[in-house]
Amino acid sequence: MSVQRVLSMLERVGQVFVDPWLVVDKNGQIIEMNRHYHALFPRSVARKLRGSACCQHLKLGTCETECLARRCLRDHGHGAVRYDEIPAVLEGETDARRFIVSAVPLADSDEAEPEAVLILLRDVSDQADVQRKYQDVQTSEAREKEKLRAELLRKTKELMDANQALNRLQQELMSFKKGLLG
Repeated sequence: MSVQRVLSMLERVGQVFVDPWLVVDKNGQIIEMNRHYHALFPRSVARKLRGSACCQHLKLGTCETECLARRCLRDHGHGAVRYDEIPAVLEGETDARRFIVSAVPLADSDEAEPEAVLILLRDVSDQADVQRKYQDVQTSEAREKEKLRAELLRKTKELMDANQALNRLQQELMSFKKGLLG
């Protein structure tokens, strides 16, 4: 089975994927992708995707040290990897998005050397932002709770001190009354 056969099988199965995916060859060139990957980019960029280097238009945080596709290919079929919430910058954008990225080598058989890498992407930027905001709110609420607890302790101490002072004054008053009444 050739890489073309693997790609045609992937085309049939890949139609039901709701997330972007692409296939990168041994040279790091994009040889196939689905419409969801295509839709990540403006049309002017999307037209140039096929045949371009995989990191030319999408810079994954994992590729700063070593190309994700090369890492998968180097490990001869055992290089399937997954990264959660890694930063990625798309060409034409300045802000990084967050992706769950999975990559698996594609080969004719288990014994054959991989000829390409399938990379699956899931944009979790919105969920990651919500999660970060939720954690920020929790941290802020924990600080506020701690402030309230400290204020409560301070007020309780003030109340206890006032109560002790009142008790002393009542005892002095009682002693004074006894002295007057005799």
